Amino acid sequence: MLILSLIWLGLGVVIGSVALAARLAPVGRGRLGWLALAPGAVAALLGGWLGSMLLDRIEASLVAVWVSILAVSVVGLLARRQRGMPTVE
Repeated sequence: MLILSLIWLGLGVVIGSVALAARLAPVGRGRLGWLALAPGAVAALLGGWLGSMLLDRIEASLVAVWVSILAVSVVGLLARRQRGMPTVE
């Protein structure tokens, strides 16, 4: 399960970085800019663990990806709404 957890964290970081490139995630400033990748990584890890408990290990990776995409999208939408920025550019 350790290897799967590391894979899920890696998937979350990749999804978070894609969301940053697409300007969906909130942008961090300064040295802590990498923390913008944390919602994707944490959501993928939690989604993978939840998927492995409810389903088996193969489907758990798919659950991790979709939970991470959903979490990054919702966090980005909430951050934009809080800052008063338009949601569609």
